[in-house]
Amino acid sequence: MSATGRIRADVAVVGSGPNGLAAALLCARSGRRVVVLEEQESIGGGCRTIPLPDLLSGADKERALSSGHWDGLVVDPCSAVHPMAGASPFFLEFDLAAHGVDMVTPPVQLAHALPGRDAIVVPTDPAPDALADGFGSVREAAAWWSLMGALARRPVEVAAAALSDQRSVPPPAATAALAGAFLRAHPRGALPDSLGTDGRTLMSGIAAHAITPLGSPAATAAGLVLGSLLHAPLGWALPAGGSGALTAALADAVRAAGGEIRTGVRIGGLAELDAPDVVFTTSPRGLGSILLASSPSPATARRARRLNRVPMGGAAAKVDLVLSGPVPWRDARLREAGTIHLGGDTDAIRLAEREVSAGRHADKPMILVSQPWVTDPGRIADDGRRPLWSYAHVPAFSEQDQTEQVLDALEAVAPGVRDVVVATHCTPASRMSEHNANQLGGDIAGGRVDLRGLIARPVPRVDPFATGIPGVWHASGSTPPGPGVHGMAGQHVARRILRA
Repeated sequence: MSATGRIRADVAVVGSGPNGLAAALLCARSGRRVVVLEEQESIGGGCRTIPLPDLLSGADKERALSSGHWDGLVVDPCSAVHPMAGASPFFLEFDLAAHGVDMVTPPVQLAHALPGRDAIVVPTDPAPDALADGFGSVREAAAWWSLMGALARRPVEVAAAALSDQRSVPPPAATAALAGAFLRAHPRGALPDSLGTDGRTLMSGIAAHAITPLGSPAATAAGLVLGSLLHAPLGWALPAGGSGALTAALADAVRAAGGEIRTGVRIGGLAELDAPDVVFTTSPRGLGSILLASSPSPATARRARRLNRVPMGGAAAKVDLVLSGPVPWRDARLREAGTIHLGGDTDAIRLAEREVSAGRHADKPMILVSQPWVTDPGRIADDGRRPLWSYAHVPAFSEQDQTEQVLDALEAVAPGVRDVVVATHCTPASRMSEHNANQLGGDIAGGRVDLRGLIARPVPRVDPFATGIPGVWHASGSTPPGPGVHGMAGQHVARRILRA
């Protein structure tokens, strides 16, 4: 802190998630004096790994600690699986392996579990022959490949196109492949019959990551990009040690380049910062509130109010389970799965996502599950206890505990799972922002993911990262290229700062 109480730097970065650390690193390596400011006591934003008891407070924490069930276990309070990190141009240049991060692809990258039948499984190497076993038939696998083949042959280029700043020309071959796949996957707003029954179900689960109605252009685009990353070199990888390993590597690099990181610092207005360039990695409403608290000009106040009105998307409620042993999956192949989708077939997922979009709870919500110990045996305690990570899709600001919904969905495909559950904790959507202010109301996508939200995030601007105030930038999952652990919004803003 300076003598006047203001924080001084060449570049001040507000927020220490991957986008903030990416911007800080690139600016620090170019000789700028950089300071990163984080409101929480731990860095990482939506990319953190913390002790399980730290999810709790007060009497709940005391009871959990006294039970002993939570001892020695760590959890990712937000994202756990990182397909974009393995293909992001920023992380490819950063070279995670060279910085000590072990990104591990599980034997089964993705499985879609269905009651009463075998799961749909995508193995580590999803070549056409291997997919035939995972889909249950050569015909179903061929149908998937007929749609995804052009993307699967160039997944890194597809990722680069999807992760662009929407103002530069992406790789033409990847752009053409994406456009062609979109036209085949989105006729009349529904996945085509030619994709096959299993292909439609698998793609529906992937597209549901956008937490937006299936059949929308945004859901289809998200499904194609994330689906193509199953065919990328690292696929849907998990970092050994948890998501915090990514953050720790970036933070170490920032400090090695001369940057400073401060935690427990909340910025309430621009007057607190003395820096020619300020990068906010906040939600639109977070940035809007800061701008309005900074005695803005009438024009800036109008921009700030627009940020405060950015539509929120569907939300997630986090459910963490402590198990005494592995999940008793009916389909034994799921024992090796890093990510599992629970949500039924295409029709069931479409209904559930439509309910959430309408502000209602689905009777059987779309649920994402991750088994981190599959790639990281260190997540298992000596007595066999392990954390199971899960999300359930709910309306924004939902206060509903989703533990029973998750347990019911698991029981349908893993009979007897309740017998190995020794502790549970739900973070409702309404409380997700306690661990990361950007996830207001549980909106983990940083705003509604729809067609406008894809091409004009967070609001229509000539430069999506500019705020209208010289030297004040916006670089979060609410700006292009959108949500995910990729660091690209930070890279796009850092390049603008350095060009200037």
